Amino acid sequence: MKLYVKRFIFSALLLSIFTLFSTQIALSQDEKKSHTERSSIGNIIHFFTQPVDYSKDPVHPSEIVLPLDTLEENGSVEPQDKILGYIWQSQREPGRTRFEKAEDGTYLARITWVPESEKETDPKDFRNPDKDLRNRPLIGMVYSSGIVYKDGKWIAPYMYHPNFGITASKGVFFFNKDGDLIVRGYKWGFSSTECYKLVETIR
Repeated sequence: MKLYVKRFIFSALLLSIFTLFSTQIALSQDEKKSHTERSSIGNIIHFFTQPVDYSKDPVHPSEIVLPLDTLEENGSVEPQDKILGYIWQSQREPGRTRFEKAEDGTYLARITWVPESEKETDPKDFRNPDKDLRNRPLIGMVYSSGIVYKDGKWIAPYMYHPNFGITASKGVFFFNKDGDLIVRGYKWGFSSTECYKLVETIR
């Protein structure tokens, strides 16, 4: 096959991929669609194309003052427990999280609210690659456990994302200067960053 024919085929293939990707981006940006109405790929594109405006620089938890730190009856909240006692809301896509401490001293992250719960009584984890888990409820689901505190950060051995149906092979939680909780997940050599805002104190 002549070189110019190979180049033409290669260019046509690249153009097709670009057109498909651009179309998917356009479709994923339909704000009228919910996370359940988009495809998994549409949700991924939607996530990465959302504007972000927050600091990603880590700050040690001991330097952050949160509502529970100001209550005298609490005494001094240990740095590793700063994430406890609150509901945190994702900024790049709707969803709320509560952190809990397990008996072994590790932490876990539990979903407390998703936008689908406004329309559905009991939204399910229907994108889970494991067919046996697709009927489990999203509300109350633990998406990360075995989280350990180290050097001002919380290290997660995994983080499952129900909107994508993907499990990150590693996750990191840390505070920024504004008291936001920054969440970073890693998968296939890539990373994504999310910002959790404190929306409720639950003690």
